[in-house]
Parts: sequence; C-alpha cells; structure tokens
Amino acid sequence: MKVLGALLVLIMLVACSTTVVESGSRKVDHKAGARDRVAMASELLRKGDNESAQVQLRKALELDEDSPEAHHMMAVVLERDGDIRNADKEYRRSIKLKPDYSAAHNNYAVFLFKNGRCKDAIKQFEAAANDLGYDYRAQAFEGVGRCSLKVGDKAAATSAFARAIRLDSGLPISLLELSGLYFDQKNYAGARDLYQRYLKVTEKQAQSPQSLWLGIRLERHFGNNRDALASYELALRRLYPGSAEYKLYMESQKAGQ
Repeated sequence: MKVLGALLVLIMLVACSTTVVESGSRKVDHKAGARDRVAMASELLRKGDNESAQVQLRKALELDEDSPEAHHMMAVVLERDGDIRNADKEYRRSIKLKPDYSAAHNNYAVFLFKNGRCKDAIKQFEAAANDLGYDYRAQAFEGVGRCSLKVGDKAAATSAFARAIRLDSGLPISLLELSGLYFDQKNYAGARDLYQRYLKVTEKQAQSPQSLWLGIRLERHFGNNRDALASYELALRRLYPGSAEYKLYMESQKAGQ
C-alpha cells in the first residue's frame, strides 16, 4: 500500500528541561527526559538511522515506561526493521496508554492493512478519522475505504472515499476508487467527473492498469472520444499485458462489448 509513507506521522517534540527546582533542590524530571529522548529519536528516524533511534527510545522508556509517544515511535522503528510481532505490541501499548492518540491509531491501521488484517485496520482508521482535530482525517477515511473494499463492503467504501474527497479533493486513490464504484453503480456521470479530476491530479504520472481499464469503460459508455479510447487501449496493451485489467479488456473484446 502506498501508504504507507504518506500516512506515517513522525512525532516532533520540543526538547524540554530535564530538571525542576523543588524547595531549593534539583530533582530529575523523568518524563521531560523521556520527551527529550523521543525528540532525538524522531530526528534520527527522519535521517534513516533506525538503530540509533531505537537506542534513544529504549532510554526514553527507562525514564518513563508509560510514554505513549515512545511506544508509538518504537513501534514505527520495529516495523521498519521487520519485527512485526513486537511492533504490533508497541502500537497496542501506545494506544492503551493514550486512547485518543490519533497518529498512533492511523499508523497502526496502516501497519494492519499492510499485514492483511483489514477488519482490525478499519477500527483504527475510523478512530483517527473521527478525531476532528486530526490533520490527516482525509487519509484515514481513505484507509477506511480501501480496507472496506478488501472485505467486500462496497457501500462503506463508497461512503468513506466520498468523505475523504470532501476533506481533500486531491487524493488520487480516493478519486479513482470512487469513480470505479460509481461506474459499477451505473452513476456514469459521477464516475466520469471523478475520473477527469483524477487525471488532472495525476497528469505527470503514468496511469495504472486500473485507471486505464476504467478509462476504456467510460469512453466506451459515452462514445464521444475515440482518440482517448484508442490511447487508453494502446497504453494498457503495451504497458500492462500481464495485468488482470488487460485480461478483462481482452475478454470484453471477444464478447464484443
């Protein structure tokens, strides 16, 4: 899932003082120290230094074992290292400590989606999407839509993609998927409108077999742009001869559709 990169939210925390003055004496502030370690780990992770980031996070958890931010980032690091079992454990620990932690919900959902656990992922995406203060609600709704398609719930997928687009009209995956759903529902005008918006958003990118096959079906239905139809057919034939979409195209040709 392309997700995956666009959906990962790194935790950038401002370094805090690790000491407080109490009755004339100095006392170590373990929570502030943990936050400092998480901030350092975030920067290391941004640079791709997973090993050093993990060292800082372990030190953060030694200072504050109940830091949801440290557990969340540890989950991200472990996921990158391929430690699926412990990454899952850290994501769940982070969310248990802070149930309204939308970034953790969203990243855990992406993790679950990538590992084929779509039903579980939907719950996590919904938790993030329903947080009105979360900056990536549109992407979370898109995640709900993609997972819903995987489990065969087209009605839920249609609703989720529509909400994603209302929040961010430039999401190519949501535009394409909702266009295809509208086409299947015989809402051809709606499908064409979304498809044209999708083409504008992705004009500098190569089209996928999914988008080409949808373009072919739309042009066949409306029948007013033979050049576009020929272009989509040629691209699908040349670029993706081994795709499932090309197989469907050839079957439709034989059936005279």
